Amino acid sequence: MSAKRLRVLAVGCTPLAAKTIAVVEELSSCELAGVVNLHPEEGRLKSNYDSFSDWAAKNPERMHWTSDINSEATRAWIASRRCDVMIQAGWSQIFRKEVLTLPRLFAMGIHPAPLPKGRGGAVINWRLIEGGGPWGNSLFVMLPSVDAGDVLDTEPFVLEPRDDIRTGHLKVDRTAIKMLRRTLPRIASGSFERRPQDPSQMTKYPRRKPQEGRITPLWPARKWLDYVRALTHPFPGAFLETERGALMVWKAEPGEGSGAPGFLLEISLGRGVKVGSGDTPVWLTLVTPPGDVECWADEWAAEAGLEPGTVLAR
Repeated sequence: MSAKRLRVLAVGCTPLAAKTIAVVEELSSCELAGVVNLHPEEGRLKSNYDSFSDWAAKNPERMHWTSDINSEATRAWIASRRCDVMIQAGWSQIFRKEVLTLPRLFAMGIHPAPLPKGRGGAVINWRLIEGGGPWGNSLFVMLPSVDAGDVLDTEPFVLEPRDDIRTGHLKVDRTAIKMLRRTLPRIASGSFERRPQDPSQMTKYPRRKPQEGRITPLWPARKWLDYVRALTHPFPGAFLETERGALMVWKAEPGEGSGAPGFLLEISLGRGVKVGSGDTPVWLTLVTPPGDVECWADEWAAEAGLEPGTVLAR
């Protein structure tokens, strides 16, 4: 007689949640009880949204769309799926106790930080803004208080100088898959362990708003570059405030020499636009100019008639 499989319900609306579904379906010890995703109308406003459209089309009876994870209708649907474990993989709302107690065992979250360090929101964005370095990912038991439950597993990774927010999240996804493949079979067999978090080691990041992506010209070049790589696609972007409006910067490279902060120093066709920072210059390469669409920075500057020696941003 075969052992009873662990019934897992996934909650999420990001590429990581899609990968979580795939992992659960591949594990012989698990059975996918259902999936909760953010309604597409709400998803249009969310960075990094994934509707799982192909999976949903093939599995309509196991898919539930919601705008509120804590709503009565969503709670009733989750209860009807009779799951043992619920996995949250990319959801911005706080889960109330009434939702967290629906699984037979517990609800667990994937959080892109080595808990208890790095609680909160926009974690990888913040970590890249800080310069990156050694970091990690955690599986933890969810409580009504944010990111505070017992840790089930961790997996380290490094945010390198070559990483941006897209590759940073790929590292989060990859380490999450490793943890799920390791931990779900342990939960199914009852051999898992829970490690309480040490509150004295806790740090927390606040959520970010698009307007917080403004680059101040007096900042050193490294800070410019960290802002750009932390906030590039699929996020709202870093930007310079110009006389014509916000100049969104999607890609940038370190420059050489010197120049006054915010001044346009050079336009190099095929390379970009060199702008002065608080120390060494920065090459802006891919931008969205005010009232325009995404393009190469040098192409825009040449067409706009910009001249070296003028103030680009303040």
